[in-house]
Amino acid sequence: MNAPPLERTEPAEGTISTGSKLTTATTIHSQPRTLSRQALDRAKESIGIADLWRRLGLPGEPKPSCRSPFREDRHPSFSISADDRLWRDHATNDGGDAVSFIERATGCSTADAIARLVEIAGTAPSPTPRPPTRPKTLRLPTLTEPTVGECAELKIGRGWPLFAGIEIARQRGLFHTCIMQDDGDARPSWLLTDTARRAAQVRRIDCQPMAWNEAKAWTLGGSDGAWPIGCADIGERPLVAFCEGGPDLLAALTLAFLHDINDCVGACFMAGASAAISEEALRHFKGKRVRIFEHADKAGADAGPRWAAQLTKAGATVDGFTFDPPHKDLADILAATDAEHLEPPVNVFAGIMEDEKCL
Repeated sequence: MNAPPLERTEPAEGTISTGSKLTTATTIHSQPRTLSRQALDRAKESIGIADLWRRLGLPGEPKPSCRSPFREDRHPSFSISADDRLWRDHATNDGGDAVSFIERATGCSTADAIARLVEIAGTAPSPTPRPPTRPKTLRLPTLTEPTVGECAELKIGRGWPLFAGIEIARQRGLFHTCIMQDDGDARPSWLLTDTARRAAQVRRIDCQPMAWNEAKAWTLGGSDGAWPIGCADIGERPLVAFCEGGPDLLAALTLAFLHDINDCVGACFMAGASAAISEEALRHFKGKRVRIFEHADKAGADAGPRWAAQLTKAGATVDGFTFDPPHKDLADILAATDAEHLEPPVNVFAGIMEDEKCL
């Protein structure tokens, strides 16, 4: 079944398109207001994820890298951010802030989780000023130029009809190959990073999960999770495909190639849906036409409007693309592309290909 094409409506500035709907980006994402925003913000500042973990009596010991308290976890696949404000289960791709942590731990509603957080924070000692954090140092492996064989193996593993997007990403300095140690085994892998070297994500070329954490993607130590990988190399390209995950970045560039607009399309991706965009990164989007491709799941539905609000405030013109079954993301659209005629089942750039910035 082919997904219907995106309706060719011209979104107003500051809106995100969901199928045929347009919703104001600044009001699309909200929480119950039974408590004041000030009370919630004070609570989040007063108590971190690690303290919540202990106060809720969850099993295990909270650390930057540890076993999940929510499920049986053979390998440490759970992490807490350096500022103790965000959590991430890399095996399930769940994550979020203190409120979502309480929701996940107790099964309560968002409103009840907010009330519980404020209640717990009310018994916590006053927060002490935090020392300035040192900039993270990204720990990169030795990067190599991908061979044609490696690009072909990745293309076949993903079920894609061609690897044009991989080659475009290589030419732009985004796509690299490397060898990663995975539970003692040397694994040929592919890695995405940009010239800012603020973050990098790696996956196995054979498209299998990493043995050490059973996850398909590995965001390398020292990465800034708020940095959209690829944004530093958008340059003068007027259109930006804002993606969730590395495969979608490669798929976006390939689909742009099929529509003959790849020269004016920059691409970037967030390594996870829970993070907000770094304030430092937002300057790369000023004056751009940005289309957000959110994954067809709850995390993507929550992230898209949040990112849209940030990008709009930063001076970008933003809209969004959501996926209809059976497609969940851009990688699915590319995999469903007719291999003989190279015709995608849906034009994900419909409505912006005619934009004067792209002509």
